[in-house]
Amino acid sequence: MNANEIVNQVMDYAQKIVNKYTYPVFVSDFKGKPDLLASSVIIELDSEYFLVTASHVLLEVLSIDSQFIIGVNGNYQTIIGEFVHSNVEEGTDNFDIAYIPISKEFVKTNAINVLKEEMIVMDKNRPIPHISFIHGYPNSMNKQSKALYNTTSFRVKAYAYGGVIKNDFSYWSECEKLVDVHTCMTYGKKSDKNMPRHPRGISGGGLWIVPEHSEPEVIFLDSIFIEYYKTYSVTFSTKISEVVSFIKSTKA
Repeated sequence: MNANEIVNQVMDYAQKIVNKYTYPVFVSDFKGKPDLLASSVIIELDSEYFLVTASHVLLEVLSIDSQFIIGVNGNYQTIIGEFVHSNVEEGTDNFDIAYIPISKEFVKTNAINVLKEEMIVMDKNRPIPHISFIHGYPNSMNKQSKALYNTTSFRVKAYAYGGVIKNDFSYWSECEKLVDVHTCMTYGKKSDKNMPRHPRGISGGGLWIVPEHSEPEVIFLDSIFIEYYKTYSVTFSTKISEVVSFIKSTKA
């Protein structure tokens, strides 16, 4: 097997695992039907559960006065409660994270898979992994007419896009990002010279790493995806270690 075949094989295996913890986010359209918007991840911290997504996803939901809906096991579930989200009074929210506590009853009733703490990268100095990829529910790959059965069930597909984590990225200030806060990963032409489709809809999903390609079952959540930066053909994600600190410092 050549290198590309190994990467593809490991990613196929890995994304089947991370699918369990990644949930599509829907909003109600003008007809009252759910419309696929973005992605989210549900994690465990100190025996509590939290749904995490990008702040701009939450703000888009609020801007159209919609309920925040996730897809769970083929059904729609409305998230009830108050989100906490990052924000800035002026300029851009470059942290771009929102979260809400999820009750154990909700998790149990809906058979939700929660990402355990041991699968979260907390070391900012983690080594460059063999494989890294963003994962979620891109709008460009999910046609709504095919995704929606009716108002109580759905069918969408998650996708993974591999890349290389760029600790040596040279344009952090130009992109208004911080090396200690964000993970920069390439997102460019594939081996067949084609550009992958714009990852709109993956916002709020995870950037996952596989440290050793020989152990594809060993997977960690590195960051939460927030932005594709077209000028430099890279993606930015907020490090999960920073997200955890944000949750612990702001939760009730």
